[in-house]
Amino acid sequence: MVPKLIVRIEAVKEEAENIRSYELRSPDGTDLPVFSAGSHIDFFLPSNMIRQYSLSNDPVERHRYVVAVQKEENGRGGSSYVHTSLKPGDQIEISHPRNHFELDETAERYKLIAGGIGITPILSMARRLKSLGKPFQLYYACRNKQRAAFTEEMIASGLSGHLLYSFDDQQGPLKTQALFGLPEQGVQIYCCGPTGLMDAVKSATRSWPVGTVRFEHFSADETTGPRADDGSFEVVINSTGKRYQIPAGKSILSVLAENGIFVDNACCEGICGTCETGLLEGEADHRDMVLSDQEKTENRHIMLCCSRAKSASLTLDL
Repeated sequence: MVPKLIVRIEAVKEEAENIRSYELRSPDGTDLPVFSAGSHIDFFLPSNMIRQYSLSNDPVERHRYVVAVQKEENGRGGSSYVHTSLKPGDQIEISHPRNHFELDETAERYKLIAGGIGITPILSMARRLKSLGKPFQLYYACRNKQRAAFTEEMIASGLSGHLLYSFDDQQGPLKTQALFGLPEQGVQIYCCGPTGLMDAVKSATRSWPVGTVRFEHFSADETTGPRADDGSFEVVINSTGKRYQIPAGKSILSVLAENGIFVDNACCEGICGTCETGLLEGEADHRDMVLSDQEKTENRHIMLCCSRAKSASLTLDL
């Protein structure tokens, strides 16, 4: 089971148009579990809603977590509930921090790219790199100034000297090909934002070495869902040897649940990493947006909510 804890909402702040930050603290004042730059936590909300929000504050801080939530007018209801119902003094249940967007601190230089609400994990990385004395540049793309979050905080914390804004209504879209089109020795790129921005960065960085460009996704795309040519395959539970057939149109996660095998999950879209499970045998058809290309090639883990099989059978470390 995903470890859970109760926190109190210490403060709520308007950060930008439709974006609010929420400062969370332990009700008894004790330290919160350690996290690293790029981590996220789950909010457990009413009606079994589970939503993931990245931590934006400095990883050295143990007394609080800070997340930012963008209200999505056409979303599934989670962000609307947070904006309309959660206020200072309220207590909520969250998960311990998890990280599928870890910062490799061994590089010589860094390029951090954020779009809109994607600034949240990138901001935590910028804080960490500043404390390490690492050279970095932060590119922050937004539709306009009104949608740029944490502006005052970045000035106050000394990050503005590393920051380059790009506003669509002034300069047009971020010039990804010009900025990131040529690989640079000793440089790593981290990117989080809307699909359009990340697709542009992916296209611009195709010639960069494997492992030097990492992405954090807030929403799934068409590659994570079912396909017309999906077939059936078998999964084997390593601890018991039991076998289950996974038909087209059903996920591994759902078939296992139907047979009393419950694996922690949240998004069911391949973007949060909660249902990540060890893969012992077989070749997966990786459809998630969590594992890196290298991790997918290594084929040691699988997201049960969306991925399928290229081989006839998969043996799971369950």
